[in-house]
Amino acid sequence: MFVFVRRTIVACCLLLVAGCVTEELVVYKDNVVGKKGMKPFLGTYEVKQWLASKKPESVRVSKKDGEFSFSFVQSDKKIRMQFVLSKIPNTKKDLYLLSLPSQKDTKRANMFFIGKAEKEQTRIWAVFPNSPVANEHLKFQGFKAKAVDVKKFLANHADAFVTENEPQVTLKKKAKH
Repeated sequence: MFVFVRRTIVACCLLLVAGCVTEELVVYKDNVVGKKGMKPFLGTYEVKQWLASKKPESVRVSKKDGEFSFSFVQSDKKIRMQFVLSKIPNTKKDLYLLSLPSQKDTKRANMFFIGKAEKEQTRIWAVFPNSPVANEHLKFQGFKAKAVDVKKFLANHADAFVTENEPQVTLKKKAKH
């Protein structure tokens, strides 16, 4: 949720330098949220807090051609990014793994985030190597983490991570008219 065109390059470079990046896509295949489970997530969200200084007004989560994606307008360009959502095992806080497969706008990097969807809002955390909990339990090599290590880290420490860190993105669900 989370890369922008002109400023996308800057934000993406920061993520590549700071974390949230893996060589392989990180997904809990047995816990992927399917068509029926995605229904509550579809719609338009007002952006309250964003990963970069310039935030879009809204983000739209939709299904197109069998793929789930989010889209927004940044610097007069429409950005559309595919994603896979899977439930993090062992979480007591009902957390999700938001995975972005490598795409043109992510400089061909696979990216991952922790998400918490509530009735009125969704919060998203970036996992940086120097973040509390991550710096103790997740190893990054060349500012990238191994997918298997990320899965293990999230299954064992996602609840502690979101307790110790503030979300970088907050989205509020827009009311249907």
